[in-house]
Amino acid sequence: MKKIDFYREIAKLDKTEKNSLRLEQYSTDIDTAYEFIHFVDYNVGITGKTVADLGCGNGILGISAALLGASEVDLYDIDEKAVYFAKQNIEKLHINNAKSIHLDMFDVDKKYEIVVSNPPFGFQSNFSLSAFIKKVNSLADNIFFIYKDNIEIRKIADSNGFLTHRIQDIKLEKTLSFHKKSYYSLPAVIVYKTTNKV
Repeated sequence: MKKIDFYREIAKLDKTEKNSLRLEQYSTDIDTAYEFIHFVDYNVGITGKTVADLGCGNGILGISAALLGASEVDLYDIDEKAVYFAKQNIEKLHINNAKSIHLDMFDVDKKYEIVVSNPPFGFQSNFSLSAFIKKVNSLADNIFFIYKDNIEIRKIADSNGFLTHRIQDIKLEKTLSFHKKSYYSLPAVIVYKTTNKV
């Protein structure tokens, strides 16, 4: 898919409303989604693969995988509102190889060829990155997630057999009442593990 076509489709997505501080809900911006999903595609190939999007929010990563030809995409979120928005966005883009599912990512037990995620960064929540890594390791051999770039994540990645790839700063939009700026830039990496290179 050409970049202009990707942006045109993803720009149609509605964003979730009234995001939860407890769940640390931030939207993934289009530039980050494009760089992320093409990195996944370059490394393992998305066409014809089964994909899980954990903590899907409005569905941007899972829908991106569907647009790049995944055979099946399941988008999971613990928040019913997020699942609703993901479902609406799937329907808006007339995607028939994806569905949104109301389920905590830690309760998913189906196996996939690829897992993608933009999990909480632990700024406001008690999200356990070690529990998350253990969970995704049980679901797929090819795992890709976005995380804030710092020494800690690089150490955690290395000790768990993951690699890191620096990407452009992600833009966290103003979504919560205490945010003073319209968006914040944050250094980010793709944390990933693959077993089948294209």
